Formats: sequence, C-alpha cells, structure tokens
Amino acid sequence: MDSNISIQALAKKLDSNSKYISDVINTYKNKNFTAYINEMRINYIKEKLNEEKVYRSYKIKYLAEESGFSSHSVFSSVFKSIEGVSPAQYIQLLK
Repeated sequence: MDSNISIQALAKKLDSNSKYISDVINTYKNKNFTAYINEMRINYIKEKLNEEKVYRSYKIKYLAEESGFSSHSVFSSVFKSIEGVSPAQYIQLLK
C-alpha cells in the first residue's frame, strides 16, 4: 500500500531487475505493473470495507490514502473501472 512504490523499488527489494519483474507480471497476471498494483490496492480496500464496518463511515479521501493512492480522484476512477461502481456506491450497496 506504499504510495511511492515503483517497479524499480520492488525489483531492488526482491534483488532482481525491473525488466524481469515486469515480464513476470505481464506473463502471469496479463497486465502491466501499474494496473496490477492498482488492482491489489482496490482489493485491499474492498476487503477492509467488507470486513470492518467502521471503514464504511470513512471519507473517500481516507480510503484512497489507506490503500496507497495519490489522490481520491485517481482512487475513485480506478475503483469504478475495476468494480463498475464508485466507492460511494459500493459502500451504499454494503449497507
């Protein structure tokens, strides 16, 4: 959920190189690094929303920050592209 994660930083942590990490993600996940990280972030916040009711009362800005997005507008856009509904609509459906 690190908002500053990059493929280069991940490769360094894994003692690898960014080309290899990129190839692995593209091959096994059929998406690029950014799309994969964004999907993992959305899955993380969905799990929190589903399992911890207190998250449903938090502002979208907080949910965006908690899941590692740089802004609530990017978070909302990515959330809607993955889930088909906005974060606010998703929360309403859970309630």
